[in-house]
Amino acid sequence: MRINVFLCLFLISSTLFGQEIGSAKNGSHSIKLLKSDNLFSFVYSDINCETQTTQNSFYFKNKETVYALIMDGFKNVNNHQMIIQANNDTIVKFEFSNIKGQKMVKIRQNNLPSNTFGSSTFFSKEEIHQLFGNP
Repeated sequence: MRINVFLCLFLISSTLFGQEIGSAKNGSHSIKLLKSDNLFSFVYSDINCETQTTQNSFYFKNKETVYALIMDGFKNVNNHQMIIQANNDTIVKFEFSNIKGQKMVKIRQNNLPSNTFGSSTFFSKEEIHQLFGNP
């Protein structure tokens, strides 16, 4: 319970104090890319939660590297996954799938210390490009 309260407060403070680089919305779900100091934050609404306002995030230092990894995933014709370790505690899985003839990506996250999982909805290549702007 304390971890959930802390995460909520942290997300609110990062939204208030972080500079938004880009965002994309897919129906009632969204993703945002924020920058605070030398750290980037990838914030997405969790499709596994009952309320659509629940958001999860992971952090990384190099925006261009993460952007390049995701964009390279769109080049592969087959459905596949890319797994990265965002920091010591967080494993992020990018799942690429062909949906109605269009390649889409879904983000799944596992926070190891709190044993929490999160998942975004699917987003298109154009929405990810919009999220990262022009890296």
